[in-house]
This record gives sequence, C-alpha cells and structure tokens, in this order.
Amino acid sequence: MSHARNTSDISDLSDLSDLSATLSEPESVISFNEDVYLAMQNAAVSTATYVGQARQTIEQLATNQYRWITTPPSVHNVDASRVLDAMLRNAHRTGGESSERYTACAICACPDIHEQVNLVRTWFMYLLWPFTAGTHQPSNLISGQATPTIDDTYGSLVSASPERSSRFRTDVNRRDGYRCVVSGVWDGPYMPVGIDQGVVTLIGAHILKRAVGVFTMDRAHTAAATWNIIRHYSGMSEETIQNMERLVDDPSNGMMLQRDIHDNFDKLKIYLEQTERENEYVVREVRGRPWIHPRKLVDKVITFRNHDVSTQDLPLPNPHFIALHAGISRILHMSGASEVFAQILDKYDGAAGGNIGSLKSNGDPVHQLSSMMSALFISTSLIT
Repeated sequence: MSHARNTSDISDLSDLSDLSATLSEPESVISFNEDVYLAMQNAAVSTATYVGQARQTIEQLATNQYRWITTPPSVHNVDASRVLDAMLRNAHRTGGESSERYTACAICACPDIHEQVNLVRTWFMYLLWPFTAGTHQPSNLISGQATPTIDDTYGSLVSASPERSSRFRTDVNRRDGYRCVVSGVWDGPYMPVGIDQGVVTLIGAHILKRAVGVFTMDRAHTAAATWNIIRHYSGMSEETIQNMERLVDDPSNGMMLQRDIHDNFDKLKIYLEQTERENEYVVREVRGRPWIHPRKLVDKVITFRNHDVSTQDLPLPNPHFIALHAGISRILHMSGASEVFAQILDKYDGAAGGNIGSLKSNGDPVHQLSSMMSALFISTSLIT
C-alpha cells in the first residue's frame, strides 16, 4: 500500500525539474563528494566505525515521518531508509571494503533528514534507475554516440562506435562452448548429433547493459554522476571504467543464456553470486516468485572457462561486472525500488496509450525518469 501523501513533505519528488537542477549543480555535487572523500581518507576512523554510525543514522531515519520520497498517485512512495539500508547491506559483497567504506561515509556525510533523503534521490535516480531503464528501453531510447568515463567527479566522455561489436555473440558463444552457462542447453546450430533437445537459439547476454553507460554529450553531467557512483560502489579500477567504451561489447561483459533465463537476468531477477573459488558462481534469484525454471537450476554452481582451444585469449566474465549486477539486483528487491520502477513504467505506458517508446530521452535514463514522473503528475492533475 502506498504511504499517505503530505503536500508539505520535504522529500516531494513532484517537482522533478528542481530536483534535477539541484543534483546537477557542479558545486553542490563536488562539495558533497569532497566531504565523502575526506572521510574515506581519514585513517583514524575504521570502516567498522563508519558502518556503525551509518546504521544508527538509518535506524533513526526509519522512524522519521519525512523519510518518504513522494511518487505519482497509484505508485508506491520510496522509503529512503530502506534504500540506504539495502545499499549498505550489499556494499561489501558488491565491491569489497572500499565499497562499504564509501557507502557508510556517504551516509555519515548527511547529518540531517533533508540530506539523507537527497542522497537516496541521487542513488535512486542515478544508479538504480539506469540499470532498470536498460531492461525496458526500446532501441530508439538508447544512444550509441558516447560512453562516459569518469576521472574524478565529472571526468570526460570518449567517443564510442554507434554499432555494437559484431563479434560479441560469436566470441562469447565460442568461449562458453555453444551452451547456456546456467542450464547447459545447446545453441541450435552447434548441437551435437544425438542430443535430445529442441532447437534453441541462445542469446549473448550483456552483464552490464549498454544503456547503463551510454549517454549523449549534452547530458554529460548525468553520465558523470552515474559512473562516479559505480566506480566507488563496485570497486572497479579507474582503468576499467575508462575503457567501458571497449569493454561493453567485450566477451568479459557477456555470457550465453537461453531466452527465458536471459530475460530474467536482464530484468535483474536472476543473478550470479561468486563463491570463494575463482570464476565459480552460484545461480540465485530474488524473492517474490520463482524466476528460474526448472527449479533444479536454483543454487546451481557454475564455473566459467574457455571452451574454445583455438582462442584461449578470450577473457572470462569480469567478476566486478557480475558482482555489480548481483548487487543491484539485490538492492532493487530489498529497497522496494524494483516495484516502484515497475509501477512507474506500467502507469506511464497506460497513460501513453501503450506506447512508452514515444518518450524521447536523448539517451539519458535520468531525463527519461523525470519526464515520465512529470507526465504522470500532470495526467493525474488533469483527471482530478
């Protein structure tokens, strides 16, 4: 049930143009990041201490009536305390101690309720939504003009080819032995004689979607905000992020999956959790309903290896990419953000007459969310 709405709520999201302007101001963002950076570099304070302080902040926020971020009618409001809790709980598994320290320091750098809710708005719009948008956007909403890289707070953009690598599926399929890495189902044209299965066309799945990191030049500040968060939360090296233009279609960002598993992996309902062994993972699903079929595949242990003897140089899936995908999957479910995004998309699609593809975002997922939210508020006001 949606939380009761208060028109005087300081966390009201109805004026998204003001929200976007606030979050995109270089001075305010840089000032906040400097505070977080200084806290992270303070060797006198342990990560455990910051985590303890952050948990106290979250516990206090959970009882505050102003913790809600208001969404359009018929869409669940966002509980800021749940988002902070999910981010902190999943930080270490996603990016190690550096991620946990960054997350705790970011929370501790927000001493009052207004700052805490604004932090959630930032993570909600610039981290969680771009991953969700990548699973719903029609192709005309995804630009191939540029892929962002981050240097410090804003960084720079590098030119990217508008065409996807034609070799991506071929290389990933050869490396994975022409089989779904989860179910073991063969890719139709390469199925050995005598195998008892129907004809299946496997999909070369991207672990990190192109829509997460593809922005146009005129929205560079949103790209910088997204990749600044990803860099600190994922534990990826700066070199990796600066090379995402190339890596997005590199075999290290892919795996072969059968269609139903791919669709739920793409929608962040299925993820891989790394074990203590290199390149070994357990197949997991978020709660709510059975996403994996047959059920014997749940908790299955899989190991990536190069099956193509002639191309041993093909890289295996990047563990940082898999960990980030898994972390975002868990956070979306634990925080309730997944349900909120699904409701926004559903309500907007209904208001647009089933034509969500008519929304233009210039390749910018954040602008897309702002446009959808504004349209839903306007639509509701006209009806009422």
